[in-house]
Amino acid sequence: MSYSQLLAVIAPMTKEDFNNIWTKRYPDSVPISYTFRHDYPDRWFRIHSLPDSKRYPNNEDEWTIVLSRQNAIITDILGDGAKIFLVTGDFHFEGHTELHPIDDVDSIKGLSFNKLDNIDLYKLWPDEYDNGQVFRPMFCNSVWSPSKFNNILRDIAQDSVRVFFMSVDNDTVIVPYDGGVDLILKDKQAREQYKSKYSDWLSKLDSGL
Repeated sequence: MSYSQLLAVIAPMTKEDFNNIWTKRYPDSVPISYTFRHDYPDRWFRIHSLPDSKRYPNNEDEWTIVLSRQNAIITDILGDGAKIFLVTGDFHFEGHTELHPIDDVDSIKGLSFNKLDNIDLYKLWPDEYDNGQVFRPMFCNSVWSPSKFNNILRDIAQDSVRVFFMSVDNDTVIVPYDGGVDLILKDKQAREQYKSKYSDWLSKLDSGL
């Protein structure tokens, strides 16, 4: 089945549909990628993309390891052909220079993102943000397949964009970052199962970071 055919089997999702799903599945969090490991610590664990917790690849051999590890664990958890959401966004307020300007990232330009309501950062974290400072999230539907998102994974690994994957069927959120992948699984039992399976890729730190 071609990429366009795969997309065609997914019914269009409205902003309201997404918000309903998010509120039901992740009521203690907002769709900003760095919040999940704090909000769902019993479901969270992290793998590193390179041996010895090296953060950035320096050559094609290391890129092969990064993409191999990330594709392997995501496919293992979600399954080939899983329906997913890709979620991204940007911070917006006066005087702020976006470190991850979405419009500059070629790997996601071809995706049809739907804008969600702005997230009021001051309301959530008044000690960290000022009134009027917001995060502007957006999402699109797709289907997971090994290696299909390698260009996006490369950009994430270089800290050029922030994108996370969400599977409703698997009740899972997967957050690649520059250095590894954060995984929020459906429950603590699933977390322990996959932590054991991928123990060689875990941090040596007690914190799991």
